[in-house]
Amino acid sequence: MKAIAVSSPKRVPTLPNVPTLSEANVRDVDVSHWVGIFAPGGTPPDVVIKVNKAVNDVLAQPEVRQKLVSQGADVRPMTVDQFSAFVKAETDKYAILIRQEMCSRLWYGGCGGFVMD
Repeated sequence: MKAIAVSSPKRVPTLPNVPTLSEANVRDVDVSHWVGIFAPGGTPPDVVIKVNKAVNDVLAQPEVRQKLVSQGADVRPMTVDQFSAFVKAETDKYAILIRQEMCSRLWYGGCGGFVMD
């Protein structure tokens, strides 16, 4: 198997010679794998902040960061507010994709009662 492009906005460190889709003239595509930690609704804000700090402290450890980067990760620790905004943007992006592409083009006749609000 030969990689011809990556779907992230920038090249992947473990595949430095593989261009991005943007470099291959496929514009406006950013489909990246990401990982986050979520807490149940109603978790006290001080607990959320404490967990966020603990996770970011671990991600700042050189050996942890190096291990993740060596596996192709783009380590980007975030604050609670940054992560909330990121998740909202990802949700909005995929909701648009589902509505515009899947419901209108792939599932002939629309998605029926599909609602994503």
